[in-house]
Amino acid sequence: MASGIVTPKYVSDFSCIGPDCEDSCCIGWNIYIDKQSYKKTVAHRDLKTLAKTAMKKIKRSDDKWAIIRADSDGACPFLDVNRLCKIHSLAGEDTLSDTCKTYPRTSLVKEGDKYQSLYLSCPEAARLILFSPDAFMFERKESGLKNLLSTSPLWASKTYDNSIDLLLNEHLSWQQALLAIGLLINTADKVWGNEVDADQLDIRLEQLMLLAEKGVLQEQYKTLAYADKHQVQAFATIHGMFIDVHPRRDGERFKTVNDAISTLLNDDKTVDIDKINHAWNTIASPALEEHGDIFKRYILYYIYHEYFPLTLGDAPQSAFRLLVLDCFMLRCYLAVIAHKNNGLSESDIHLCFQVYHVVRQHKPTFIKGATAMMEKFNFSSVAGIISLLKTGV
Repeated sequence: MASGIVTPKYVSDFSCIGPDCEDSCCIGWNIYIDKQSYKKTVAHRDLKTLAKTAMKKIKRSDDKWAIIRADSDGACPFLDVNRLCKIHSLAGEDTLSDTCKTYPRTSLVKEGDKYQSLYLSCPEAARLILFSPDAFMFERKESGLKNLLSTSPLWASKTYDNSIDLLLNEHLSWQQALLAIGLLINTADKVWGNEVDADQLDIRLEQLMLLAEKGVLQEQYKTLAYADKHQVQAFATIHGMFIDVHPRRDGERFKTVNDAISTLLNDDKTVDIDKINHAWNTIASPALEEHGDIFKRYILYYIYHEYFPLTLGDAPQSAFRLLVLDCFMLRCYLAVIAHKNNGLSESDIHLCFQVYHVVRQHKPTFIKGATAMMEKFNFSSVAGIISLLKTGV
């Protein structure tokens, strides 16, 4: 069987908006130039003079042969007065580095097919993923190539499919759906550890679907503890990490989120999670209802984009904890913005998701730091990590 290319509508609809972008990838990023692109650029008659000062050879690898020297505003020197790329306009797309040529597009191979996606760190990509009505319409076309050799473990493909079924269950809110997915992940961990067979994942799905229909999962979620101290520890650690490593921490968009957080700090500048959660319950959550189920949409993107639960190539529980942590942080960001603006506009929602993913999707240190934090504060059980989503007793 020939391999195929699977494309969600949010990918096929994407087109770079260039100078109209609120957070251009040509400003404030480390832009690496591969060896071939570097040689073509320095040899081009209209670009070679600029290239001598705009690019610095580092020779870390063929993919990271050089790096762009940003100007005083943090922008790529190859941008023209209209904030369009001179390399592209003067030398053509073939001369662009792989980074510039592909971002925000990405793909992974599973079950013999290539699955295309976009990074949420791109503002236009985030807009399509979060708000386009038909963003998750999928099309598969044959690639004309032989079947690609990438077969997922049976437990992984079953957990992937079953997680989506639980997420889309009409009886469950997004928080309750995450609880159900967590209970499924407990079974996936046992299959992963060769304690039970993969068919137990289908049995578990049927049980969880029945529990959702009867309202048992919903009641179970209500009885989970409100772990406010753990939430303070998690939020302070992760946002502190963002302040340290966010490549746009001095930019207007990150500053908007950071300033909103400062309005809900205690007198000693510590995080007041009760105020953040109150803002979520009274302002943010009701405001989000006007924009559809943003979090179910986001989690669907997440499962597809990360090929959950193979997100980390580790135990399924590790991938689940990271998913819940991401949702917790995004919920808090939306809450502080809602408090500051007394509501949430589409642009506010877009801001929170996009700013968060500039670090989440591009800084390898995030995974290490987040994992260390969850181990330190004992976010090990499903109940423990889901407690991050509770917003009151």
